[in-house]
Amino acid sequence: MKQLYGPAVAGLAAAALIALAPAGAAAESSGRNLALSCFSCHGPAGKSPDTIPGIAGKSAAFIAQEMIAFRDGKRKSSVMMRIGKGYTDAEIKALAGYISGLK
Repeated sequence: MKQLYGPAVAGLAAAALIALAPAGAAAESSGRNLALSCFSCHGPAGKSPDTIPGIAGKSAAFIAQEMIAFRDGKRKSSVMMRIGKGYTDAEIKALAGYISGLK
């Protein structure tokens, strides 16, 4: 009979290492990953070359406020209302934090 403990122990060790990672690093990574979808319309690194507003350098509070308004239907937009519905408060906070750091 083969031992199945090896993969289970490795999985538990990996989970422990992830849990010990700095919270700030995880939030930044999450924010960066979430922001990638924004850049297809708002331009590379949030600097829009077109009529869609740039988002780089906006405050985290402003970005979060606008995303929540889109998500909750308080600000109208055919595209952003649909996109906003896909984000939780925590994801919006992470996304806003990352984008606000772009200059």
